[in-house]
Amino acid sequence: MVLRMLWNIGSGLVHGAFRPKSSSGLAGLHYPAVWKARSGFLDCDVNLHLNNSSYLFGMELARWHFTASNGVLWQTLKHRRMFLVASQAIRYRHGIPPFHAYEIKSQMIYWDGSWIYFLQQFHDPSSGKLFAEGLCRAVVKQRGEDVPFARLIAEVYDGPVPDQPADMPDIVKGFLEWDAASRSSMEVTQARETKIINSNPPPPKPQSLGARIWTEVLRSMNRPY
Repeated sequence: MVLRMLWNIGSGLVHGAFRPKSSSGLAGLHYPAVWKARSGFLDCDVNLHLNNSSYLFGMELARWHFTASNGVLWQTLKHRRMFLVASQAIRYRHGIPPFHAYEIKSQMIYWDGSWIYFLQQFHDPSSGKLFAEGLCRAVVKQRGEDVPFARLIAEVYDGPVPDQPADMPDIVKGFLEWDAASRSSMEVTQARETKIINSNPPPPKPQSLGARIWTEVLRSMNRPY
């Protein structure tokens, strides 16, 4: 995972350094940034198509690549910032067969202060078929503070920074409704689980190192008995 991430970061940096500046604006903002891939053997499952989790990993690699190519990632490293994904969702439509070429087109379709919403679509480059569509909500942090979207763009783009879109896209509205419901569900679940643990606390940790290690192993092992 780390090696693929580093490869795409490096590829994006080289792509951005040697690619002539587009008169259409900034990739990923004014027009979709394109990331190319092929479904490998280890990315697929027993149903002989791209595994569900591989889509989310592909979305992440596509974001690494296009933020590296348009300069946002370099500014993030320069100022010791962090990209944090708060939530994301994906809708599957068609399966991607093994060893099949596909593209992820990523674009920031909405922003609200420091929150950025990435729309990422999985396309078949030969037919235009849309395999899946994902939405990611992210924020950039610097020393614990949110970095405004306008500052991020102004650092890498010489043209005027676009204003926040007047109308929130329907896909973002629906996403935020789910996000709020999910947050409420998580808070209720955490409160319930905390109450259960407090009423029945776990036994004290063993004294010996070997016993402590074995206890930790059992906590993370799905034994067949």
